[in-house]
Amino acid sequence: MGKCCISIWTICIVIILTPVIVILSLSFVTHKPRLYIQDMYVPALKTTTGSSNATRLNTFIFIDLKLQNVMPFNGIRYGDLNLTFFYASNASLPAVGNYTAAGFYQGLKKTAHRRVVVRTSGLPWDDAFVKISGGSVVDIRVELATTVKLRRCGRYLEREAMVVKANVRLDGSGEEVNKKTVRLVG
Repeated sequence: MGKCCISIWTICIVIILTPVIVILSLSFVTHKPRLYIQDMYVPALKTTTGSSNATRLNTFIFIDLKLQNVMPFNGIRYGDLNLTFFYASNASLPAVGNYTAAGFYQGLKKTAHRRVVVRTSGLPWDDAFVKISGGSVVDIRVELATTVKLRRCGRYLEREAMVVKANVRLDGSGEEVNKKTVRLVG
C-alpha cells in the first residue's frame, strides 16, 4: 500500500511540474520582433492620368509600419522608432527624410501599426519623376533604428539595440511595385 501511494504522488508531481517547466523554458526563448512596411505611398511620383502639378508638390512619404511580436510569453517595450529614408537605396547619400515615433509597449503575440507621414528634403524629385515617367522604378531605402526591452515574468531585461532596413521599389502610381508587405531585416 505504501509503494502505491508513493507512485501516485510521483505521477501527480510529474503531471504538475511538466507544464510548469515547459512554460518557464519557453519564456526564455526570445525572438526579435518582425517589422514590415505594410504600405508606402509617395504622391509626388504619381504619373497616372489626372495627376496634377499639385500632386508633384506633395513631397511627403506616407508609410504604414507593421510591428509584430512573435513571442507567446514575452512582451516588448520599444524605445523611440527612428525612421530614416534614402533615395536610390544608397545610404552613402544624405538622408531625404527622418521621422521619430514614440516608443510603446507591445503585448504577447500582438501586432501594432504605426501610420506616419514623413516630410522629405533633398530628394531629387525631378530625377525620380523622369525615371518613373520613362517606365522605370525608383528605390527608396528605409532604415529603422530602435531599442527593445523584453518583459519576462513581470520584469524588463536589458535594452538591446535594433537596426533594420529594406529597399522599397515605387512605380508610376507612387506605390510599391509588388504591393506586398516588405520585411525590414538587419
